[in-house]
Amino acid sequence: MKFAILFPGQGSQKVGMGLDLIEKSPKAKELFKILDNLAKRDLSNIFLNGPQDELNQTKNTQPSIITVSIALSQLLDEKLKEKKLSLDIVGTCGHSLGELTALWYSNVLSLGDTINLVLLRGELMQNAPSGAMAAILNLDLNQIESLLNEEIFKGKIIIANYNSPNQFVISGEKSAFETIPERVKALGGKAIILPVSGAFHSPLMNESSKSFTEALSKISNVNNATIPIFQNLDGQASTDSNIILDKLKKQMTSSVFWTQTITNLVKQRVDAVIEVGPGKVLTGLVKKINPDLHCYNIFDYQSLEEFISIYESKLSKSEP
Repeated sequence: MKFAILFPGQGSQKVGMGLDLIEKSPKAKELFKILDNLAKRDLSNIFLNGPQDELNQTKNTQPSIITVSIALSQLLDEKLKEKKLSLDIVGTCGHSLGELTALWYSNVLSLGDTINLVLLRGELMQNAPSGAMAAILNLDLNQIESLLNEEIFKGKIIIANYNSPNQFVISGEKSAFETIPERVKALGGKAIILPVSGAFHSPLMNESSKSFTEALSKISNVNNATIPIFQNLDGQASTDSNIILDKLKKQMTSSVFWTQTITNLVKQRVDAVIEVGPGKVLTGLVKKINPDLHCYNIFDYQSLEEFISIYESKLSKSEP
């Protein structure tokens, strides 16, 4: 099997994620301490013990999700080595925030630089100018583009996420969203206003993006990717660190082309994906994009052990 490793973004958080990892892995416990030291506050306590409304604050959500995803990735590598197993990994990618995890996973960025960047990213996006976002279900791309080209919405709302052929996220000026639910309903779709205060992946993130780009430009310890990274900006893969960082600098104000990313992975003969991190959001999207792909989730210690067991079994059956 040819695998792709996927890392989740904001929205997959849940109080208690990582608790079982602390019990089972000294390395995970140490990682959570590293996060707290770099954050200069007891950030891990928020995702381990809550409350949920505090975890849902973008400045807390983003570093929490990345840290748990990294901990699970490290454990996956450890378990594979213990069993003397290996995965044929064709590429890696992450949805929005998750792209930073993919850069760490591919050794483009060090652990410390990755955590520092996501701490900054979370703060910048939480303090970004007011805006709104909505998930649009059961409309095709042409219908949404036609709607947003109407005078009342044009230049005020854009498509921020191309999540699947029938799921998109729009982002933009808050005042322009007042009639969106009823207009989408009239077209036969459904609009769900998202619980965020900013217009992520839109031009309204321009000032935040400038600050993030400045911080990214100061990082000196950057390497070419050891695994091709399929990036949000265009769904294309690269191992060149200059190209990868240039695309990352534009990510905050650009759309997330997730459907195109998964399609391009399939073109590279990927036939299985592993979502590593909290939740199962990406697996659900992948199944809508390409139902033929085998999907696995590693979101806690038990699901990690289950994957290892399944993979061992598949390998033993394929042996002559």
